Amino acid sequence: MQDDITKNDTPTSGKVNLYFDEGLTLHIKNQIYTFTTTYKYADINLVATNEKACVEALYHDSSKIIAISRPLSENELKQFHAKNVYPQTSRVAGDAIAFIVNHQFADSTISLEELTELLKGNDSAFVAHQRTSIVFDNPNSGSTRHLKDSLLKTENFGKNCTASNHTPQLIQTIATNSLAIGVCDYAWLSDKDDNTTKDILKKVKILAVSKSKKDISYLPDQSNIATGDYPLCQSICIIRRSAEFSLGKGIETFIAGDKGQLMFLKQGLPPNRQEERLIEVDMTPLKITE
Repeated sequence: MQDDITKNDTPTSGKVNLYFDEGLTLHIKNQIYTFTTTYKYADINLVATNEKACVEALYHDSSKIIAISRPLSENELKQFHAKNVYPQTSRVAGDAIAFIVNHQFADSTISLEELTELLKGNDSAFVAHQRTSIVFDNPNSGSTRHLKDSLLKTENFGKNCTASNHTPQLIQTIATNSLAIGVCDYAWLSDKDDNTTKDILKKVKILAVSKSKKDISYLPDQSNIATGDYPLCQSICIIRRSAEFSLGKGIETFIAGDKGQLMFLKQGLPPNRQEERLIEVDMTPLKITE
């Protein structure tokens, strides 16, 4: 009986591949674990990869639903529309790019001006007489693409910029190099109660970032992402090409709904939507008897 039910593609049953940017691993795994625990006939194959591979999988129909840190670009949408495919996007939580360093690193803050110079290859622009390297979590990750688009635009990364294959490898690199700055998704670091995050923060520390040297530096955290004070924020987006009555739609609805949003909140990311709390205050004067 169960096999027959899992073959039916409904919002709570069926089979689907969900590709996601590896930087979102802790949150996506938590969301899908809760979803499949609730809906026993949902068979969801999680594929941790990079942003570029996620979009390609959606385009080629290898995946009906993906999770990345941005909506599709206008050019990407045109390519989908040319195939008569019209992806639907839900922004489900705030996120950010984080910069991690060895605990022995010379500083605890960095400005976008200094960061831009480092990305261009001016490796002694941050710490005088020291060659500082930049290490990305993956050459095709959302974090790498975001920095290229926002800070370098038409320029290329400098020779001091390299990339790991994934975030765990990046952590090990930064933990043993006091002259390197690692670039990763804050989603790996947001849940301070998670054992994986606790282990990461024993090995590295997070830099606070300012827009310029004269401005206040902010750490990426739930509050600073929600207010936009942190300079390099982004949004976690669930993008699907599946039908309205499908498992892909069910996953999207769950993550964007009350339970999914509460999980983001508890795991240290600002959810896209928070339930209003109505507090009634009784303003009747107290009667004091002597």
